[in-house]
Amino acid sequence: MSRDRIKLLLGMLDDPDVNSAVSVMGELLRCDTNELLPLLGEFQESSDLLLRKRVHELQSIVNMRKRRQHFAQILEKPEFDVFEALIELHLLWFDRDTPEMLAEMLRTFMSVAANNQISNIRDLGAFMMRNNFALPPEDEAMEPENFCIGPVLEDRLGADIILCTLALLAGIDAGLELGMVRVAGRFAVINAAGEMIAPDNDWMPDQVSKLERGDFWNDPRAVFKYAASMLFLYAAGSDNFRYIHTIGHALCGSDGGSVLDFLPYPYNGSSEPPGNNPDK
Repeated sequence: MSRDRIKLLLGMLDDPDVNSAVSVMGELLRCDTNELLPLLGEFQESSDLLLRKRVHELQSIVNMRKRRQHFAQILEKPEFDVFEALIELHLLWFDRDTPEMLAEMLRTFMSVAANNQISNIRDLGAFMMRNNFALPPEDEAMEPENFCIGPVLEDRLGADIILCTLALLAGIDAGLELGMVRVAGRFAVINAAGEMIAPDNDWMPDQVSKLERGDFWNDPRAVFKYAASMLFLYAAGSDNFRYIHTIGHALCGSDGGSVLDFLPYPYNGSSEPPGNNPDK
C-alpha cells in the first residue's frame, strides 16, 4: 500500500461512525508494520482527540502483534512450557502486565504447593480446597479474568480449565502421574486409578463410572487453544475490535498482516458490509 494511501486512511479514523472507523482500521492493519508505524507517529499527536485516540489504539494493536505471534509460536513448540503458556495467555488480555510479575506469582504458588507434602491426588485436592481455589459465581463465569493466571492466583477464582492446570502443575511437581479430563462439560484432574478431583466438586475425590462419557485433555496445546478461544468469544461478545483482531490472529497463527476472513464485517477487514458488496 502506498504512503499516500496509508495517510489518507489514517485521516479517516476520526469518522464518528464506529463501524466505518473499524473498517478503516481493518484495512490499515493489512499494511506492512514497517510502513505503518512511522506514519502512526505522525498522527499520534493530532489535535483531533478522536483521531488521536484511534491512532493510539491502532498503534497498540500493531505493537502487540509480536506478542500474539509469540503465543502462536508457543503452541507449535516441540517442548511445551506450561508456565510460559499461562503467562502469555494472560498477556493476550492484560497486555500491560509484565511476564516477570506473572512468573513470580507462579513460582510462589509452586513453592507453597511444594511445602504441603502432596503425596497423592487426595492431598492435591485438599491443598487446592484449603487454599480456596474455586469457580466464580455463575453470572461471572465468562469473564476474561477467569482465564488469566494473574487474577486467578490473586482472587483464587477461575475457570475450571485454568484451576485444573494449576492443580496439575502442583501434582506433577510432587511426582504424581496425572491427566486432565472433561466430564459432562466440566474439567477435572484424574490419576491412573480413575480417581478425580474437580473445582465444581470442591476438589473432593470422586471415583466415577461416568468417566465413560468423558474425554481426556492431555495435550496442553488443546487446553490453551480452548482458553484463548474463550477470551476471543468474550472479545466478540463485548464488540472489542482490538482484542478480536489480536487474539484472533494469535489463535490463527497469523503474523497480523492478513485479515480474519472467517469473521463477519467489519472485523474481517472488508471495506463494505456484505449487502453492499456484489461479490459476497
